[in-house]
Amino acid sequence: MKLTHLAITGLALITLVPLGIPTTANAKSTTLPRTIRSHTWYRLTDGSQGGFHDKTTFKGNHFTIKVKGTNLRYHWHFSGLKKHTATTYYGRLHYAKKHSALVKIKIFSKSHFDIIQKHTPNLAGNYTGNETYGATIFKR
Repeated sequence: MKLTHLAITGLALITLVPLGIPTTANAKSTTLPRTIRSHTWYRLTDGSQGGFHDKTTFKGNHFTIKVKGTNLRYHWHFSGLKKHTATTYYGRLHYAKKHSALVKIKIFSKSHFDIIQKHTPNLAGNYTGNETYGATIFKR
């Protein structure tokens, strides 16, 4: 009788205890929308800099920038990308092995988006850069 009682109690504990354990949901990283990932873009500069017109190719969250007029290629990628709204993403842009920056990706249309760093020099506040000063503009 005692053995049966112990077996039933043990079985109940084994089946019911996992239901009482709280689960933690880790937000997974996401990728940029397909309208960005599957096209070739041209990297432009904000109004305060000289003119880039670099060809940029995206593959997932990785992209390659070919500098116009040279054989230079830069390989950058995003990590920890989170969707905030339908047109805004936040994440970390890795542009060198040991260098990265927190960025905001603002999508204006299927042929235009900006990458804005969290701390833009000479501007107060976070993600305050715009197309006039501080943003890297990508257009098709």
